[in-house]
Amino acid sequence: MSAPGASSLVSRLAARFAAGALTVALAACQTPATRPDAQLPVDNTSAASRSAAIQLLHSAESLPAPERDKQRLQAAAILYELGDKASAKQAVAKVAPEQLDDLSYARYARVYGGLLSEEDEFFRALDLTTAPRLDAILSQLPADTALPLRDLRADLWGLLGDLDSAIAERRQIAELARTDDAIADNNNGFWQLLTQLPSRELQLRADESSDPQMRGWYQLALLGRDTQTDISSQLSALTRWRQQWPHHSANTHPPQALQLLEQLATQRADHIALLLPLSGPLGGAGRAIRDGFMAAYYTALNAGAPTPAVQVYDTGGDRPFEEIYQSAVDAGAQAIVGPLDKRRVSNLLATEKLPVPTLALNYGDEGRLTGDLVQFGLAIEDEARQVARHAYLQGHRQAMILATDSGWGQRGTKAFQEEWQRLGGTVTVSRSFNDNSNFSRLVSDALLISDSKAREASLRRKLAAPLAFTPRRRGDVDMIFLLAQPQQARQINPMLAFFYAGDLPVYATSQVFGGRVDPQRDRDINGIRFTALPWLFEDDNLTKRNIEAQAAPAPAFARLYALGADAFRLFPRIPMLRRFPEQRVHGLTGALSLTADGRIVREQIWARIKKGAPVPITTTEEVAPQPVENMELTGNSEAF
Repeated sequence: MSAPGASSLVSRLAARFAAGALTVALAACQTPATRPDAQLPVDNTSAASRSAAIQLLHSAESLPAPERDKQRLQAAAILYELGDKASAKQAVAKVAPEQLDDLSYARYARVYGGLLSEEDEFFRALDLTTAPRLDAILSQLPADTALPLRDLRADLWGLLGDLDSAIAERRQIAELARTDDAIADNNNGFWQLLTQLPSRELQLRADESSDPQMRGWYQLALLGRDTQTDISSQLSALTRWRQQWPHHSANTHPPQALQLLEQLATQRADHIALLLPLSGPLGGAGRAIRDGFMAAYYTALNAGAPTPAVQVYDTGGDRPFEEIYQSAVDAGAQAIVGPLDKRRVSNLLATEKLPVPTLALNYGDEGRLTGDLVQFGLAIEDEARQVARHAYLQGHRQAMILATDSGWGQRGTKAFQEEWQRLGGTVTVSRSFNDNSNFSRLVSDALLISDSKAREASLRRKLAAPLAFTPRRRGDVDMIFLLAQPQQARQINPMLAFFYAGDLPVYATSQVFGGRVDPQRDRDINGIRFTALPWLFEDDNLTKRNIEAQAAPAPAFARLYALGADAFRLFPRIPMLRRFPEQRVHGLTGALSLTADGRIVREQIWARIKKGAPVPITTTEEVAPQPVENMELTGNSEAF
């Protein structure tokens, strides 16, 4: 799959398993055999040899259980370590796990769970590695067996969105890890999980946790998610945290992202030019971004942090943009933030070399491999691709798309389709609508309810006996992707339940929620899962509070203020993102990462409408439902 949003975690799953596979193989080699020919000599060369694995598989056929299964498991681990995943899976699939002793069963779960993860079978892998038998023996296993197994469980829970279970598993790993590498690896895992939680949730947990180690972690993650201070302020806060928690694991083995702060503090630009349209057609958007940028600037300044000089230029008039850009450089700008206009971003992309590092606030049609230009914006395509990756990880494969016919809706549809099909999913049906659409007919036709009624009418004519009739929706859909404004979603969601699709999960982009909590109106979109800007839940964020107090932005403009605030915080951290692509900057618009071609990708947090209000999702969602058959007969009653 290697989905961008989950690629770092999937890659980490593969890397960790590959590193542990040879250990499993060697451990199996050292298990005494009941027959002289049951095992090969123990040495690294033979254990890592394909021929040795093949010999183990051949000789296993003549062994009784459970020795036969242990030897197959050993061969599977060797084959996986060598990169032959297909042969490894064939070998481990022949193992009868009920024949294995507890230690071998744990190794089996580790090997087979890793192989299933490699093939995107995440739910099967999680079911295997969290089986009741394993839970009963996990605390009794030796550390070299329990650690990689727990590591896999934590990664799977995190990948599937059950942050609470993943965090609890990391806490267990912390008690077992003894080597510097194991502790550092677990702490990086802790960091990536905890920084996905909204600041409000982190603060609540820090206040209520009775576990000192976890209180320290929650406070540290709050520091890492801080969207209202610059790097120097974060460094000061980190120093205070270290003084408060001198013996904490994250003090002795800090997460990788925190190790970079001191280096970044020395690379700060002293003079920044902000190039935005303050007049003309884009003036409203440009002013909102400017105000968000300056709100973050003054928040840092008032906190006593070193801040750059900022010069603002209006690009909305008739003066050529290239001339404005050059005048900013001539005035001493060491970095430029802007432009906003997509056409002008494309012009920058066509320029062979830019004189100073530039953070554009929109996306052109292509990336740029040189380090002088980064593109950052609020692309609907990011959200659509995030929905595709998340729904795929949740086990869904057959999608229905219901999308507004506006430009953003059609761009989102295209991005979702491309990502969904690249992952291996199928788009069964796609329908567009506008404010004047008949939403009842739209949903009914998309779900083929009329076909069900036609079948009922045909059978009613043929059967003499009375026929109880329950219409049935189409059975070749297991999820719905909705691209809609709030007023549209409030009409579509009840229609889905009315036409027998209430069991289908509905995923949407952030546009589905209007921005203001209104339980009375939004109860009609209860249950919808959507990608939410962290801005929505960051009520204690000082920059957000300043913006709301001074500008009282309408919900439609709130995201633009958040974009401006994030641009101020993101720019000095771009070197960190270039050096460590797996790292993220947690802002008001999402978790921000950088692609190799200089495009910022946003991963928003997942939320769900519950009792008419949005709430963040921190636990596992239900497994994808099985497809519904089109027809089912029971006596003289029929479901269609």
